[in-house]
Amino acid sequence: MSIDMPREMKIAADELAAHDHLADPATRTHQIVAAQIWRTFKALGNQGGHVLTIGDGCGTLIGLPDRDTRRHGSVIARVDRHDNAVGPISDMQRWDEREDFDAVLATLTGYDVRLTYPPNIVRRRADQITDTLLAVAVTKPGGFTAVVATHDLMDNPMPFGRRQIGDLADLVGAIRFPAGIYRPATGTDEVTDLLMLRRRESGAARRGAEWEEATPVELDRGHVYVNTYFDTAVDQVLGSTQYDPTGHAPTNLTVVGSRHLFPGLLTTATNNVIAYGQRVGLTTPAGAPRVQSAASLKPSIERSRQHRGGLDGP
Repeated sequence: MSIDMPREMKIAADELAAHDHLADPATRTHQIVAAQIWRTFKALGNQGGHVLTIGDGCGTLIGLPDRDTRRHGSVIARVDRHDNAVGPISDMQRWDEREDFDAVLATLTGYDVRLTYPPNIVRRRADQITDTLLAVAVTKPGGFTAVVATHDLMDNPMPFGRRQIGDLADLVGAIRFPAGIYRPATGTDEVTDLLMLRRRESGAARRGAEWEEATPVELDRGHVYVNTYFDTAVDQVLGSTQYDPTGHAPTNLTVVGSRHLFPGLLTTATNNVIAYGQRVGLTTPAGAPRVQSAASLKPSIERSRQHRGGLDGP
């Protein structure tokens, strides 16, 4: 039996959780996760290029100082094969949705916020599906998209959103983080997933991991919905899956894990993603363009600072 509370209390709890999310930066965890994303992309053939990052920590995901980019909803940069942002750099106002990016990294709306009011949960899930579709749509064929999403994007028993994403991209792999790994503050303890996707070329056959369905799983205290990917690839869950009586399916599960062990477990899980992607051929096509060194791009960075606003500063 789920623990229930009045509607007003649920709304107030959601507001508090959202406040904690904004007030407690997750910079260190973003750095750890970003390093593994870029290691995976590189192992699968990505050599940098035209990169878009979206959402909380968008600058940190490409190695920019968090204090300089926290106010921005997205950042575009040229990234070299050593994973360094070398410029020119611009913000959301200069993002052309017709562009094709070599890689897109996104932390989706409220990805680690524990919500209790059902309409808020449904709205967030819809937003995350839409944002994932957009992130994949602006990734060039053969390029990679990484998204950090709330676990119910994968665990929702209704597969429609995942089916839409799967029409555009193959799932190279996913990793489920323990609750609270981003921010231990009260209210920010939702389970998050890292999804790594490869944009499929037109007419190409599907080669990715199966992740469309989510099925009920019985635990000691009740049943939860778990995506078939995580039900079969248990090593990709970095903790113990447990029933949470404070939520309603599919948000009534939590994952309990160790903050101390997280970096090592994340490395092992990304190794699994890399091995799978290489085995089934989910790699960047040969001959993808590389980015110039930072030294050779210095004049364009200087011109960018002089002639336009953005993240570069005066």
